[in-house]
Amino acid sequence: RASPRDFYAEAIIVPFIIFLAALHIWGRRKNRRKANVWAVVHAPVLEREFSYVGIDGVKGRAGGSSKPEEIVEAASGDEAAEGLLKEKMAQEYITYATGRQNVAFLDVKLKLYKRYNPLTLFLEMAFGFLFESIKTPKEYMEATAYAFDGREKDLVPVKSKAELDTKDSRFKGLPSSGYDACVWAVVHKEQMKALRDERYDVSLTATKDHKNLPPWASVMSESAEVTEALLTKKLVEVVEKAGDAFEYLIITDQPDDKPSK
Repeated sequence: RASPRDFYAEAIIVPFIIFLAALHIWGRRKNRRKANVWAVVHAPVLEREFSYVGIDGVKGRAGGSSKPEEIVEAASGDEAAEGLLKEKMAQEYITYATGRQNVAFLDVKLKLYKRYNPLTLFLEMAFGFLFESIKTPKEYMEATAYAFDGREKDLVPVKSKAELDTKDSRFKGLPSSGYDACVWAVVHKEQMKALRDERYDVSLTATKDHKNLPPWASVMSESAEVTEALLTKKLVEVVEKAGDAFEYLIITDQPDDKPSK
């Protein structure tokens, strides 16, 4: 005959499994909500710059609200950013925009903490703190815009044979989207060493402080002329306003990784 003593192990294991499952669900929902808030808040900005925004080209759900608390409330549901975002992993979300002159498309990646797995998150943070060679987890947004650079015929998709036949004529007479090759960046000084180690393109540049930038930011450029042309007053204001949330802005025609040949 079974007695309560026979189920001591189950009495410990089952609640622990339920706790882990609940923590996992909470972590995934928390990440989804943070990603939704970001998407709904920034969708109107992207829609002003691009004609097609989001994975399905859906307009922002709370773009008409100007009050932060209303925007956050509108984005709290799991379906608030449906069509704007795609969940690649539980800690990574992506979105997309296109339909802007001279820009082929924009890829946006949101990287969040692994809230659904606190043990892994704790270990990654601990090892990142103890060992310089291991990156400490962080939350960030990375946006990469790809320029046409005169390659519209190669990059613009065609949906039918008729469009394919008239492809050359569609771009005839349009202003050239080509630009002079260069590598130029504005970088937070705390990120400079890591960027030089990780990216081949910025390793080709020289670093120099600029009088218009805040003391914690610097320019990495191949040419002073390029800096004077690209470092506009509006860009400086954006960098200053972003503060420590800003890591880098890079304009490049070179690959991230060093070519093998």
